[in-house]
Amino acid sequence: MKNILKIFITTCFIGGSVYAQQIPLTSQYMFNDYLLNPAAAGSTDSINISLSARAQWTGLEGAPRTQFFSIDSKVGEKMGVGGYVYNDETGPISERGIQLSYAYHLNVSDNAKLAFSLAGMMFFHDINTAQLRPEESGDDALNNMKINAVSPDVNFGMMFYTSKYRIGFSSSQLLENNLYGVTAAADNNLNKLARHYYLFADYKIEASDKITVVPSALVKYLQGAPVQFDINARVIYDQKFWLGASYRYNNAIVALVGVNYKNFSFGYAYDYTTTEIRDFSTGGHEIFLSLRMPTKPTVRSAPSIN
Repeated sequence: MKNILKIFITTCFIGGSVYAQQIPLTSQYMFNDYLLNPAAAGSTDSINISLSARAQWTGLEGAPRTQFFSIDSKVGEKMGVGGYVYNDETGPISERGIQLSYAYHLNVSDNAKLAFSLAGMMFFHDINTAQLRPEESGDDALNNMKINAVSPDVNFGMMFYTSKYRIGFSSSQLLENNLYGVTAAADNNLNKLARHYYLFADYKIEASDKITVVPSALVKYLQGAPVQFDINARVIYDQKFWLGASYRYNNAIVALVGVNYKNFSFGYAYDYTTTEIRDFSTGGHEIFLSLRMPTKPTVRSAPSIN
């Protein structure tokens, strides 16, 4: 039976520690880096609204399904605010979250800025125990879980950016709360939320009047897991169309395609899984739609590298 439960439990709960990525995955973060780093809020002269939907490991029962909605905007000349909500479902576990953030942008030079941000998070966890089939009865981890739980948390981000490049560092789940409300009677390290660390950078290369190449990279780390990284590249034609590819180390190869129309952008990503899960899955699919509403008149210039 093609069931995600065994895969999920095996990859997430090994020896009382968390080894798997706990934060929902997205393949098109380079178009909405606010999802990775709250310091991105207010880095453009526009209100940015984005919606995305992802189906991972299609073909597997209970495979992850994730939806994001985000909005961010500059406030005045040096501040930015933003927020996002998401819904993530994997097998018996569903999680919803909301983030609200504030960012402050400092002028480092005439064309470079440094932004700092703090964000408050709230997670809502639910477990459908009808789908759980423990190998042993009386499993302490399951007996001590709260079926419905709420967890507050804090995220931090900083970003240095110009019109040509960005480099940002962020960390999420700073409070390291216990996952799904495991009670004090249980092992305090069991199913604990881990801090995630992200380092992201991209650079815009004007290859010709109509062709722009944007290489980028993302490094991800959480305690108890190997360092992960993505290498990406996009080719943008006439500020309207793009093609790209991404390599996620020991995980997937991703194809990217999209189009800009006026203030709208639409993108699609296909993930080809390179792990053993590919024997049971037909890959992953993700779409996003975004709207940019300028907050002040601007002359026509090179587009944002988002």
